[in-house]
Amino acid sequence: MKKYPLLYAFIVLLFLLTIFDLINPEKIYSELENRKLASKVKFTVEGAINGSFSKKYEEYINDQFIGRDLWIDLKSRSEYVLGKIENNGVIYGKNNYLFDKFDALDTDRVITNINALNIFIKNAEELGSDVSVMIVPSSYEVYKEMLPEEAPLINQEEEIKFIYNELDGGRKLNIVKLFQENKENQLYYKTDHHWNINGAYLAYKDYIEEIGEKPINLNELKENNVDNFYGTFFSKAKPFKLEPDVLTYYDISNIEMKIGAETYDSLYDFSYLNARDKYSIFLRGNNPLTIIKNRDLNNGKKLLVIKDSFANSMVPFLTQNFEEIHVIDLRAFMPQLSNYISEEKFNNILVLYNFINFSKDTNLIKFKF
Repeated sequence: MKKYPLLYAFIVLLFLLTIFDLINPEKIYSELENRKLASKVKFTVEGAINGSFSKKYEEYINDQFIGRDLWIDLKSRSEYVLGKIENNGVIYGKNNYLFDKFDALDTDRVITNINALNIFIKNAEELGSDVSVMIVPSSYEVYKEMLPEEAPLINQEEEIKFIYNELDGGRKLNIVKLFQENKENQLYYKTDHHWNINGAYLAYKDYIEEIGEKPINLNELKENNVDNFYGTFFSKAKPFKLEPDVLTYYDISNIEMKIGAETYDSLYDFSYLNARDKYSIFLRGNNPLTIIKNRDLNNGKKLLVIKDSFANSMVPFLTQNFEEIHVIDLRAFMPQLSNYISEEKFNNILVLYNFINFSKDTNLIKFKF
C-alpha cells in the first residue's frame, strides 16, 4: 500500500461508493433536472440477449448515483470557470439569458410537416373553418444581441418565412418582427424555452385582431406573480449562478375545463407552483384533448387549437373571446383529426407551434389524416 497509495485509495473510494449506492434510497424524481429518474431494472434473459437490460441498467446507475446533484453542480461550476459558452444543448447568453443551441435543421422533416399541414388546411377550409398558423420564434431569434459571438444558430426568421411561403392557404401569422419590436418588455423566460405571459399576450392580441375580434384588456384581469421559477433551460444546463424567473398568470373565472373523464373549474393546476415545472400550471400541462367552456359567453364561437406547450399560457386569454375551445396535442391525440373537425365544426382553427418543435416533431404527420 505504501508503494501505490493513490491506487489503493481509489479502490477504497470505489468500494465505499458502491456500498453507499446499494444502501442509498432510490429517488423517483429530480427537482434539479425536472425529470423522472430511471428506476430499478428487472433482469430477464431476453433483455440480456438483446442488450436492453444493460442499457437500462446503465441509465439506472447514472440516475441513482450517490450525490448526483452535487456532481452536476460541480460540473457546471468547472465549465463556467473554463469559459464554456454552452452546456447540454443550452447556450449561456448575456444578462442571465439561456438559449436553445439549435444549429442543425432537418429540412426533410420540415417539408414533410409543411405538406401534412397543407392537407389539413385544405380539408378544414372546405369544412368552413377559418384556419390560422402561427410559428413562434425561439428566444434567441428575438434577443440576438444577448448571444455570444461564437454561436452559429439556425436563422429562424428566414426559415419561418420559408414555411409560410410553402403554405397553400390559411392565415399566416408571422410574429417575428412584432416580437423584435416589443422585446424591451421581456417576452420570454430567461431560464425556460417558453415565452412568458408578455409574449403569450402579445401573440394572442395579434391573432385576435387578425380574425377581427377585440382582445381583452389585461387591466380587467387580476395579475398573480410566482417567484423562484427555474425552467427547462436551467434543468438542462444546471448553471449555478443564475437568477430565477417570475411566472405570471391571470385570474380567469367561470370556466369549465374537461380533460378525459375529469372536469375542473379552473384553467390552472396550482399544485405545480410547489414543483420545479411551474409552467405546467397552465391547462394542467400537456394533454391529448382539453375542452374548455366559458360560462359567461354565449356567442356560439368555437375554436380549435392544435399546439405544442407554447399555447398553454395563451389559451386562458382566448377563453375570453370563444364560448368553447378544444385544445389538441398531437403527441398524444389518437382519433383521426379530419373526422374530429368534421364532427365538431369549428368556426376558427389556430395551429400554433414553436419553430424548433415544428421542424422536429414527427407527430405532425397526423395532420394528413
